[in-house]
Parts: sequence; structure tokens; C-alpha cells
Amino acid sequence: MRLKHPTTVTLPVELIFDVWPAMEYEGEMLPPMVDIQHAHVTVVGPGGKPRTIDIVKTFSEDEMMALEDDIIENYDNETD
Repeated sequence: MRLKHPTTVTLPVELIFDVWPAMEYEGEMLPPMVDIQHAHVTVVGPGGKPRTIDIVKTFSEDEMMALEDDIIENYDNETD
């Protein structure tokens, strides 16, 4: 008998992103911004050979914004 059970699994993911530096726009200072380009996860295929899959399109806009916020918070700490 085959059944389904929804769950969450934590996997290592490598995020590739661009950082746009802080800049002034119409007299206002805008903070640095992050733009995630790729989210790579490595899986092992049936032949035992590892391959990398880009899962960036599986994230919702809210999830992407949360990831970008997390990156920029850590980026700010690293550059201080």
C-alpha cells in the first residue's frame, strides 16, 4: 500500500544573488538591495551521479522577499 504524508525537509541550498549598493533617489537614500538569481540544490541521480537543480521558481514572492531580507541583513553585518 502506498500512502502520502506531507512534511518539510531541510536541505542545503546555495543562493546566487546580485547586490545593488545603497543609492540616492529623488533626495532619499535607498538601502542596498538583493536580487536572488538562482537557488541550487544538489541531488544524486539514479546512477549515483550528483547534479545541481535550480529551484528558484518554486519559491513564492513572499518567500523570495524573506530570503532577500535575510541575505541583506547578514550582508550588512559582514560589511560593517
